[in-house]
Amino acid sequence: MLIIGVQVLRAQHANVVWNTPSRNSSESMPCGGGDIGLNVWVENGDLLFYISRSGTFDEHNCQLKQGRVRMRLTPNPFAVKDGFRQELKLNDGYVEVACGGAVVQLW
Repeated sequence: MLIIGVQVLRAQHANVVWNTPSRNSSESMPCGGGDIGLNVWVENGDLLFYISRSGTFDEHNCQLKQGRVRMRLTPNPFAVKDGFRQELKLNDGYVEVACGGAVVQLW
Protein backbone atom coordinates (compact mmCIF):
# COMPACT_ATOMS: atom_id res chain seq x y z
CA MET A 1 0.00 0.00 0.00
CA LEU A 2 2.84 2.39 0.84
CA ILE A 3 4.59 1.81 -2.49
CA ILE A 4 1.41 2.57 -4.42
CA GLY A 5 0.90 5.79 -2.42
CA VAL A 6 4.45 6.99 -3.12
CA GLN A 7 4.09 6.27 -6.84
CA VAL A 8 0.85 8.24 -6.96
CA LEU A 9 2.50 11.21 -5.24
CA ARG A 10 5.46 11.13 -7.64
CA ALA A 11 3.11 11.02 -10.62
CA GLN A 12 1.30 14.21 -9.58
CA HIS A 13 2.51 17.39 -11.22
CA ALA A 14 3.46 19.53 -8.24
CA ASN A 15 5.65 22.21 -9.87
CA VAL A 16 4.80 25.83 -9.11
CA VAL A 17 4.05 27.88 -12.26
CA TRP A 18 3.59 31.64 -12.65
CA ASN A 19 2.23 33.11 -15.88
CA THR A 20 2.93 36.79 -15.13
CA PRO A 21 6.09 38.64 -14.06
CA SER A 22 6.41 39.83 -10.46
CA ARG A 23 5.88 43.39 -9.29
CA ASN A 24 8.80 43.28 -6.83
CA SER A 25 10.95 40.98 -4.69
CA SER A 26 8.04 40.15 -2.38
CA GLU A 27 6.71 37.99 -5.23
CA SER A 28 9.99 36.07 -5.67
CA MET A 29 10.18 32.31 -6.14
CA PRO A 30 12.50 30.35 -3.81
CA CYS A 31 15.12 28.07 -5.28
CA GLY A 32 17.94 26.04 -3.80
CA GLY A 33 18.71 23.45 -1.26
CA GLY A 34 21.53 22.71 1.08
CA ASP A 35 23.81 25.66 1.78
CA ILE A 36 22.90 28.13 -1.00
CA GLY A 37 19.49 29.61 -1.78
CA LEU A 38 18.00 32.02 -4.31
CA ASN A 39 14.91 34.18 -4.54
CA VAL A 40 14.12 34.57 -8.27
CA TRP A 41 11.75 36.99 -9.98
CA VAL A 42 11.25 38.96 -13.22
CA GLU A 43 10.49 42.66 -12.77
CA ASN A 44 10.11 45.25 -15.56
CA GLY A 45 11.75 42.91 -18.08
CA ASP A 46 14.82 42.17 -15.92
CA LEU A 47 15.61 38.83 -14.29
CA LEU A 48 16.63 39.37 -10.66
CA PHE A 49 17.66 37.10 -7.82
CA TYR A 50 18.85 37.38 -4.25
CA ILE A 51 21.58 35.00 -3.09
CA SER A 52 21.59 33.65 0.46
CA ARG A 53 23.74 31.21 2.38
CA SER A 54 22.93 29.26 5.50
CA GLY A 55 24.49 30.53 8.70
CA THR A 56 24.54 34.24 7.76
CA PHE A 57 22.55 35.79 10.60
CA ASP A 58 22.68 39.30 12.02
CA GLU A 59 22.44 40.34 15.67
CA HIS A 60 18.62 40.02 15.50
CA ASN A 61 18.83 36.42 14.22
CA CYS A 62 17.55 37.38 10.75
CA GLN A 63 19.06 35.58 7.78
CA LEU A 64 20.92 38.02 5.54
CA LYS A 65 21.08 38.01 1.74
CA GLN A 66 24.59 37.99 0.29
CA GLY A 67 23.70 40.07 -2.73
CA ARG A 68 21.30 40.86 -5.54
CA VAL A 69 21.95 40.11 -9.21
CA ARG A 70 20.13 41.81 -12.09
CA MET A 71 20.26 40.26 -15.56
CA ARG A 72 19.23 42.52 -18.44
CA LEU A 73 19.20 40.74 -21.78
CA THR A 74 19.45 42.42 -25.19
CA PRO A 75 17.20 41.91 -27.07
CA ASN A 76 14.97 41.53 -24.04
CA PRO A 77 12.68 38.48 -24.28
CA PHE A 78 11.00 39.35 -20.95
CA ALA A 79 9.79 42.77 -22.12
CA VAL A 80 6.81 41.05 -23.77
CA LYS A 81 4.37 39.68 -21.20
CA ASP A 82 2.59 37.30 -23.61
CA GLY A 83 3.83 33.75 -23.22
CA PHE A 84 5.69 34.41 -19.95
CA ARG A 85 6.25 31.33 -17.80
CA GLN A 86 8.24 30.93 -14.58
CA GLU A 87 8.32 27.42 -13.15
CA LEU A 88 9.86 25.93 -10.03
CA LYS A 89 10.95 22.41 -11.03
CA LEU A 90 10.67 20.67 -7.67
CA ASN A 91 12.09 17.26 -8.60
CA ASP A 92 15.15 18.77 -10.28
CA GLY A 93 15.62 21.76 -7.94
CA TYR A 94 15.77 24.72 -10.33
CA VAL A 95 13.73 27.65 -11.63
CA GLU A 96 13.04 27.98 -15.35
CA VAL A 97 11.95 31.32 -16.83
CA ALA A 98 10.75 31.33 -20.43
CA CYS A 99 9.35 34.06 -22.68
CA GLY A 100 9.80 35.22 -26.24
CA GLY A 101 11.65 32.08 -27.32
CA ALA A 102 14.32 32.43 -24.59
CA VAL A 103 14.72 30.03 -21.66
CA VAL A 104 16.80 30.78 -18.56
CA GLN A 105 17.43 28.12 -15.91
CA LEU A 106 18.73 28.96 -12.43
CA TRP A 107 20.05 26.30 -10.02
